[in-house]
Amino acid sequence: MVAIGLMLYGFVVHPVMSYGTVVLFLYGIIASFIGLIRHKSYVWMYVLRLLVCFTIPVTNLLMYLATVGGDERDFDFQSMPFAYNLVFTLEIIAIFLPEIFLLIERKRVIKGKQWVYAGVIVCVSILFWCTI
Repeated sequence: MVAIGLMLYGFVVHPVMSYGTVVLFLYGIIASFIGLIRHKSYVWMYVLRLLVCFTIPVTNLLMYLATVGGDERDFDFQSMPFAYNLVFTLEIIAIFLPEIFLLIERKRVIKGKQWVYAGVIVCVSILFWCTI
């Protein structure tokens, strides 16, 4: 009961972590399924984005739990360090990158876009696991 209360308190303290996670998750899932139907050349990118969408809540929960500090007498939540804000920003970029590629490809061709997207995902995960 206390743990649930503390998590709810943390979701109020860190609204970017909670509401942002939900919005990114829902947008990523919906946009990935729409993209899988409309754009056949981006299949791997949309599948990778689905995987990112399912890992975002877990990574953000771990970042939230890493900000818990203090002891049993003085329990508090620390502010998010710059690295966690950077990870969250890169997660947002990873979610919107297929649409950015579609906009750029209206004027010119991007070669190796799947590798660029996979590289972004690897960079985000390495940065995340190095900061936790």
